[in-house]
Amino acid sequence: MKECIIMITIIVIVFSGDAMVQGYLESSSNNLENQLKELKEKAIESKETENRKEVKETFEKLEEEWEKTNKIWSVIVIHEELDNIEESLTKAKSSIYDGEVEEALEEIETAIFFIKHVREREKILLKNIF
Repeated sequence: MKECIIMITIIVIVFSGDAMVQGYLESSSNNLENQLKELKEKAIESKETENRKEVKETFEKLEEEWEKTNKIWSVIVIHEELDNIEESLTKAKSSIYDGEVEEALEEIETAIFFIKHVREREKILLKNIF
């Protein structure tokens, strides 16, 4: 009986911890995704107006948020996934500062894809377990 209680307690702890991690991943990935979409909109607008100041400011806010999120994600997410996001953001930044908006838009879309991929990959689903 004692072993059964211990096993049930461990299972409850594991699932509770996973629920907390899933909640954090969901909210932080949605936040990053929304900021990337805002950056994409600003980049599209800058193509027409040639004003890159807003795009740069928006990217700097995104970069600050990514730094905070990356510290926590590095504990719970596979580092290869984080490297992919980091690479896309670095390329997008370079393109934004060089004035190559089309390339920046591609990298922003790539970063959005990788963030969605992390969110889906970390969910406890049968397809992710096996």
